[in-house]
Amino acid sequence: MLEKAKVSLFLAARSISRGNKGITIFTIFVLTLIFVQLILFSSILAGVTVKFNELMVDYQTGNLVIEPEDEKRYIENTAALQKKIESLPEVLGTSARLKASGSFRYKEKDAGGTIYGIDPNDETFVTGLEGAMMSGEFLSKPDRGEVILGREVSGGFGALMDSKSLGGVEIGDTVEVTIQGNTKEFRVKGIYSTLFFLADSGAYISRADMEEMLGVRDGDLAHEISIKTTADTDEFEFRIKLLSLGIKENIRTWQEFAGILRLIQDVLGIVRNIMSAIGLLIAFVIIFVVIYVNIVNKKRQIGVQKAIGIEQNVIIASFVLQAMLYAGCGVIFGYLLMRYGIIPYTVVHPIRAPLGDVSLGFDQLEAINRAVLLFLASVVASVIPAYKLANKDLLELIWEK
Repeated sequence: MLEKAKVSLFLAARSISRGNKGITIFTIFVLTLIFVQLILFSSILAGVTVKFNELMVDYQTGNLVIEPEDEKRYIENTAALQKKIESLPEVLGTSARLKASGSFRYKEKDAGGTIYGIDPNDETFVTGLEGAMMSGEFLSKPDRGEVILGREVSGGFGALMDSKSLGGVEIGDTVEVTIQGNTKEFRVKGIYSTLFFLADSGAYISRADMEEMLGVRDGDLAHEISIKTTADTDEFEFRIKLLSLGIKENIRTWQEFAGILRLIQDVLGIVRNIMSAIGLLIAFVIIFVVIYVNIVNKKRQIGVQKAIGIEQNVIIASFVLQAMLYAGCGVIFGYLLMRYGIIPYTVVHPIRAPLGDVSLGFDQLEAINRAVLLFLASVVASVIPAYKLANKDLLELIWEK
């Protein structure tokens, strides 16, 4: 068995060394590009996913969210609960929010969205909204009758659904806000853009204004408490720690709010698989053509090899080894190009995308998976023509023109 392998390897090496160097280089170059294409879309998807997750945590949910117990409308005694949570070393801040679906009206234009009633001082420790202001200013604690709008509500500032917005509200304009049938005029104090469409489809007012519109008399109630933790904190482990404090309310990590993000990821995953299938098909065709042409040009040589006693399987294996060498070189060069070229470049020079600057991610397991698929495609593409020709009769190989 070892001797047969040595013969196959010898025949493959001789075929490559005496073959057309230009074709060999071109084949390896194309397979390098195919491997890069196979993992490039996965890298883009990984980078976009990381960016989406960052935007959700930084501008909407924080790392964890506490919600009322089942069948309860509000979280009670929020001040005491916040104080208990903020005593933990992993916590950077908490924000108790009231929220409701509402509508906005400005100059006969209407828009809808989620409206949050917040304590601005607390919110700045949890989300980065204060730094996302495109125009005007963030809320301050004494503010009454003022609102900050997301760009998808206000319109302008690159809003994705500008036609369903208020058409370009500006700072100082007055908008009518309706919550649960109660309507009140608010002065627009600021407009923010996080580049995350869910966060940009909302608005923020003071807790005092929200309590008034909801008819809440107890100022120690909230619909949710958002928690911001340190970067090295595992949300699932921290959730268990919060439960050990005796917190009876529902505690959810930000991942549990990422349903629409998972839907987007699934769609992009389908596109990735289609692109991978096309890339593998191209690799299959290229290897098939290269090996087929190589075999056709060496029919008589193959006939002579069979005549001197070299087994058919050994001849076939020699061509498979050639294909594997091409694929191996393509994988190695493609890996080096991605790992030490393209990906580090996007870290220094991020891709400008609608959701912000995106750097490519790199999944080692995904790269290995694509490399295996490329090898399999190359092996199958080489076996078919090699077996077909090596299976011919000896005289047919030698005398066929």
